[in-house]
Amino acid sequence: MNMNTLRRNTIIGAAALFTLLGAGCGRDEQGTKTAEQPPKTFAMNVLVSGVPFFSDTQATWSAMGAGLNVKTVYGGPLDTDAQKQIQQIEALIAQKVDGLVIAPTDSAALAPVINSAVDRGIPVITYLNDVPASKRLAYVTSEREDASMKVGRLVIGADARPSKAIIMYAQPGNDEQEARRRGFELLAKEKPNLKVVAVVSDKFDEAVGAAQLRPLLAKYPDVNYIFGCGSRSAVGAVSALKELNFKPGQVTVTGWDYDEDVLNLISQGWVKVTAAQNTPFMTQIAFNILKARAGGWLYPINRQFQENGVRPIPEKIVVPVDLVTESNLKGYYPRPSQQAH
Repeated sequence: MNMNTLRRNTIIGAAALFTLLGAGCGRDEQGTKTAEQPPKTFAMNVLVSGVPFFSDTQATWSAMGAGLNVKTVYGGPLDTDAQKQIQQIEALIAQKVDGLVIAPTDSAALAPVINSAVDRGIPVITYLNDVPASKRLAYVTSEREDASMKVGRLVIGADARPSKAIIMYAQPGNDEQEARRRGFELLAKEKPNLKVVAVVSDKFDEAVGAAQLRPLLAKYPDVNYIFGCGSRSAVGAVSALKELNFKPGQVTVTGWDYDEDVLNLISQGWVKVTAAQNTPFMTQIAFNILKARAGGWLYPINRQFQENGVRPIPEKIVVPVDLVTESNLKGYYPRPSQQAH
């Protein structure tokens, strides 16, 4: 089986998994009714809870809890501080939550606390970023290197002229961000006339990104592309371009995710495309894995998976990204509050 077939099967499997996990509601590990039992508590902790990107994730997480009789807890550090996230997760372990979904700030740093949770009987799903050295049950994410390649191929097209690019990503140690950066670097290898002249670490903060980008724009005023890997990268890039009197479209800027100000910049011609992760669906998958684990239908009833160490679900579930451009951006704007469900 080639890699494309394998990836496609993993993606198709995610949809089937979501359907199957939702089919067993109302049963516990012995297959008995759970109507009389108190609701379970599931907690989600994300790497930077204050950024707009996680608003869809938080809304979906809360809505699923309300609809499926599960108490939900949502949180995370306000910046990319691994120690703060570890402390918050330790507090959730002490509260004996029934399941955890974690979008880690630092894959290596969070492995011990994830293992601590699992050792205490709390299943953990990693979300967006993986912690492969941990005992997590599964990893739910979106396309990463492939998504960067999609973005880059869209904006470069068949242009074979020599060109320069700057990559903006959050920080070293963030598994997801490093993968997206690698994707753009792979693009440069695919297109030998494209040269990556600099890489900026913006820590998911547009002000940090703009401050680091300004001297690079002065050094490379003829740069052709700025590839953003984080939700605030494009905003930081455009801020620096405006300060240095660049015009919309003079440098092709790409973004990640669909914060409202990023959508506005697409409409204004400053940003060409942004990669949209299907975070509501990814959240639904992670939630339902925990629900199935707590309810007793995660493992096949008629098979001896659990006793023999057979995985009941894929270890890695990859959900494709969509590309947002001027042609389809309207649907990505927030629903007016008076129409919200």
